[in-house]
Amino acid sequence: MKLRQLLTACAAASVITLMSGCAHDITISGDSSTLIGRSATPINKTVGLVITDQERTKEVVTPGGGGDKVSYKPYRDLELPIYLELNNVFKDVVKLNEQPDATTIRAKNLSYIVTPSITTTSSSASLLTWPPTDFTVTLECTVTDPTGKLVEKKSVTGSGHAEFSEFKRNFGLAAQRATLDAVQKMQSAMQESTELRQ
Repeated sequence: MKLRQLLTACAAASVITLMSGCAHDITISGDSSTLIGRSATPINKTVGLVITDQERTKEVVTPGGGGDKVSYKPYRDLELPIYLELNNVFKDVVKLNEQPDATTIRAKNLSYIVTPSITTTSSSASLLTWPPTDFTVTLECTVTDPTGKLVEKKSVTGSGHAEFSEFKRNFGLAAQRATLDAVQKMQSAMQESTELRQ
């Protein structure tokens, strides 16, 4: 009886494992060289981009195809694209690991502090392959002045799609297209903001 119970428990565990799938690592940021170039009249301000070490190591898991999932680190992957986007909008950008204190603000001559928030979704209709064919990246940037007063808050959503025939070895292609779309939209939104030019 005990043997039968053990076999039943093992079979149930196997079914649960198969149903839950596994998480495959992908990178959601690709070639950043295609970002829109610097504005003809960049905003004459120095901004601090705040992404903490804790955020860089934060792992996110979302659905892929075939019942599997994908895992990635959105803040680590988007740090460079966001930095490049801000560098296209403003005179200068300084990377910061934490919210700056008054001493850092003075030393770096910061006019604004930019704090990004990133959320993602992914999906695939495939029952046989795991890479997601559809991906979204919602990027929100909160811009404050040195006193902490809100200057501007912009939120955009980028979408990316990839066909199975395109994947080859780049299984994060849909995600990378969504990232590029989101960052380009954020750059345009900031360039058009009158509040940031005050």
